[in-house]
Amino acid sequence: MFKNQVIERITKEFGSPSRETVKVTAWDVGDNLGVVVQTDQPNKGDQAFVWLPYPPDSESLPEIALEYAAESGRHSNTYPSPGLERGRPALKLIVTSDEEMNDLIAYIKAFKEFRPLPDLKANPSTEISSELDANDSMIRVDTAAMPSPKPIKPRREAIPRAVQREVWQRDGGRCVECNSKAKLCFDHIVPFSKGGSNTVRNLQLLCERCNLSKGNRI
Repeated sequence: MFKNQVIERITKEFGSPSRETVKVTAWDVGDNLGVVVQTDQPNKGDQAFVWLPYPPDSESLPEIALEYAAESGRHSNTYPSPGLERGRPALKLIVTSDEEMNDLIAYIKAFKEFRPLPDLKANPSTEISSELDANDSMIRVDTAAMPSPKPIKPRREAIPRAVQREVWQRDGGRCVECNSKAKLCFDHIVPFSKGGSNTVRNLQLLCERCNLSKGNRI
């Protein structure tokens, strides 16, 4: 199971877990930095759910994270960890590859040392075209016919607490799609990857299920 690999890697980097239950394995990495890996979920062998405290305003957020509202319920075994106490916002990262796991470790280390948080991209591509291996000869390239470079994707940033509170109050502490009050996350109506922002107008409350089913559709 991939989550076991994540647990082994975090243990290697930060020492033995401070807490183990039938549902989670947790580390107290810093005074206000708990890291929690769920062991009860997911059932998929190629994923791991990792909980982290919500970072300070304007800091970088992992692309693979769900943003849980402070007022929302979440996995009860996360509450004893520092920075993840009840009533505080939290991140739930869905880690699916070795590349994401490496970036996760770098993110936690920066968080612990109060350094600027690095970007944590979703599913970094490491594929190399097989056509390059099939022909080692030099190829003349018409640079004028090459497509223009894609614009740099905007960095996903932490939502200011004041904006979080306003969105929560506006949506009445419920999922705007199914009216659920459980496991509520902040969702960008227009995703960051498509030019969205952390404004009240561009944010809404969705339960985890509706959030995951939405993906990047608008």
